[in-house]
Amino acid sequence: MDHFHEESISKINTGLNTFVYILAFLAMIICAIMAASFLMTIVTGQNIVYSLILTAIFGALTYGFYVLRNNQRIEYDYTFTNGVFDVAKVINNSKRKRLLSVNVKEFEIVAPIEDAGFERMLNSKDIEKRYNVFLNKGKGLYYGIFENDGVKSMIVFEPGEKMLNLFKKFNPRGVKVE
Repeated sequence: MDHFHEESISKINTGLNTFVYILAFLAMIICAIMAASFLMTIVTGQNIVYSLILTAIFGALTYGFYVLRNNQRIEYDYTFTNGVFDVAKVINNSKRKRLLSVNVKEFEIVAPIEDAGFERMLNSKDIEKRYNVFLNKGKGLYYGIFENDGVKSMIVFEPGEKMLNLFKKFNPRGVKVE
């Protein structure tokens, strides 16, 4: 029997994010118009150096506001397929970036961050790579310690109850469910 479960994690309170998204979008448009206008003055041959500098500045600002806008709409997808846990970052509902794929049996421990070992692992020098793949702080956050491609790693994430039960089924000794 196949075991498959998928969860999408998004921010619960998005009021400030929506406000920043709209402001960044407006600033991006204004900077793009400014960059285009200075680019047009280059074509006419007036103040070429001055126009090149301002075109580059406003072009960079346009890109910066584009990145800021997209980073306001981030989600994480957790997928569990027959013992393999995959994490992907979804940016602005259009770009998906795979971050991690690990077998659940490789986890030394999966426990709530309220667990006594979390602070010790957080400050451990042995952990070389950290994955913070959560969006909502507070209760419901879990951490996991595992080795991936020979590198000891730590993940902090916010799984649902069904995901935790699947983890426990495939790694009963390493998973502490709250």
